[in-house]
Amino acid sequence: MPNRKSLPFAGRAFTLLAAAVVASGIVDCATYPSGAHDGTLSTTLSTPSARTPAAVTHARRSVGELLAVGANTTYIGRLLAERDSTIERWPDFNGRPLRVWIDSSSTIGGAQATFPAAIRAAFAEWAGTGIPLRFAYVTSARDADVRVRWTDHLDRKTGSTTWRTDRQGWLVSGDITLATHISDGHALDGRGMRAIALHEVGHSLGLSHSTDPHDIMASLVRVDGLSAPDRETIRLLYSLPAGRVPTGQGF
Repeated sequence: MPNRKSLPFAGRAFTLLAAAVVASGIVDCATYPSGAHDGTLSTTLSTPSARTPAAVTHARRSVGELLAVGANTTYIGRLLAERDSTIERWPDFNGRPLRVWIDSSSTIGGAQATFPAAIRAAFAEWAGTGIPLRFAYVTSARDADVRVRWTDHLDRKTGSTTWRTDRQGWLVSGDITLATHISDGHALDGRGMRAIALHEVGHSLGLSHSTDPHDIMASLVRVDGLSAPDRETIRLLYSLPAGRVPTGQGF
């Protein structure tokens, strides 16, 4: 499949991990190299929101119905399992773009000067799936909905994504931190950074992990493009209202 380009393991493979989220949860992500769940959550926050979604394709369905809809083409079941049967996504902004700030400080320079463009390419690839979101880049972190920052190293990690939701499950902010080097000291190149960013942006948009190594949202990222299940899962996610999914009879 043309959009499933494998990355060589040495210097390219990175494990990205997210714990399950509750409403208004903050989750650390992207552990390297262990693929096991951390199982911890940091302190939860709550930011009530009066925003309401536009009409969605599906009425509120039960867990069983969603599993039936996406059983063969998505990993919606894994998402529901990791997020306690809760849909968390950005609301529709009635034409306003989701505002993204990317750190352009002197931290990124020289061979890493292409990293901001790699991040913008990652957002553009998710936007190209057809979800009802578009992205605009702002120059102030205070004006942003999602903020992307750099660090030289993370302890056994290549990235970290934190997101916050209101009580209804609508995302209200996100923070992504990306390491410019993996734990053994090797510097990432633009292709590796874009792959990490695709995974972390997926988390910031509401996705959890896939168990298929061909998907960008797999715990151990070995590809640098979105797979068909990545695209179908994000489209299904953004056709649903945020909030707890009814379990339904028998579930």
